[in-house]
Amino acid sequence: MALIDLPQAKWGSGTGRQVILKGDFARIEAALVESFELQDAPSLEYLSPSRVRVNATSDCQARVMLCGFPSPLHRGLWVTGGGLTDGRYRENAAPETLDLEMPGHLWGTEKSNQWYCVYALAGPTETIFSLRAMPVMRVSAQTAQTLTLRNNANSGDIGYGFAPDELAGTGILVLTGASRGLVRPITANNNDNGTGGTITYGGDPLNVAQGDWFVVLPNANFRYLGMVFNDAAGNLVPFRHRGRCFSYHGARLLSAGALNGYTLVDLALAVPPTAKVLAGYAAAQDGGEVRLAISYDGGTTAFLVHGASPAAEFQGGRGAFPFRCPVPEDCRLYLDNGNSSDQVVKVSGWEE
Repeated sequence: MALIDLPQAKWGSGTGRQVILKGDFARIEAALVESFELQDAPSLEYLSPSRVRVNATSDCQARVMLCGFPSPLHRGLWVTGGGLTDGRYRENAAPETLDLEMPGHLWGTEKSNQWYCVYALAGPTETIFSLRAMPVMRVSAQTAQTLTLRNNANSGDIGYGFAPDELAGTGILVLTGASRGLVRPITANNNDNGTGGTITYGGDPLNVAQGDWFVVLPNANFRYLGMVFNDAAGNLVPFRHRGRCFSYHGARLLSAGALNGYTLVDLALAVPPTAKVLAGYAAAQDGGEVRLAISYDGGTTAFLVHGASPAAEFQGGRGAFPFRCPVPEDCRLYLDNGNSSDQVVKVSGWEE
């Protein structure tokens, strides 16, 4: 791979004109061709309730450009956090494993009902990458420029047990709300591991509200690889990942029972805030019609799933219909099933 040879250190030395040799041109030419292979990152593989990995062999290396985090505004573009990452290429020829139960494999302490952002990381002179998990956080409140943290379910405040100020020098990237797409430098954080976690940032104040999502961009050479979910029991939910598509081994419940009119449902524990498309199915359990209406504004129907129920039951349902729909910027949808008590909505995966 010629990308790993670029840039050449000699090009930045001395003054005046620089001689570029035939071998330099060969590396540049090969790197331009190779770069088209690296539009997507290596896939994550589920291994166990605490472990995921990026698989690789000497013949099928895991290759990645450490170009930052996907822009929440523009698909295919990346956010570096103001130069936190060098954007250069790394290559692994052996599997790299992330274990949430191992010290140093995540920032903070492991939390349940929590999304974790998996980063590929490398030092300035390292040619391979390692993996580390960062909790994805929500805003509870803002005082001056200090954010109190909210849990992923948006049901209570939380502390992540970070070391004091270990996030100083990193950056906040806001994923949802009025400040979506803005980055701010983190100047301090506390070490609360209960319900009083705080992060303080510099620069201009952010316009945030309770429930807004944000991620922390590491002060390191990094690239976002994907999201994994640690469930209520503290176990990683089994998944399959290919490119921008994630699918659960078993569909996760989003809604059950009667919804009498459009009801706002937070997707927080079903898909991450990076999801652009939601995949799932609506089902009737007791012989009624399958009914599901989806709205983005609570008044206008955007998607409709409706069908008669078969007479025979199959795997706990008497009728089920798949659907796919875009995920709104705030990661919430309005659902309605006409006040039918036998209805369930399940999520099978998402696309980023």
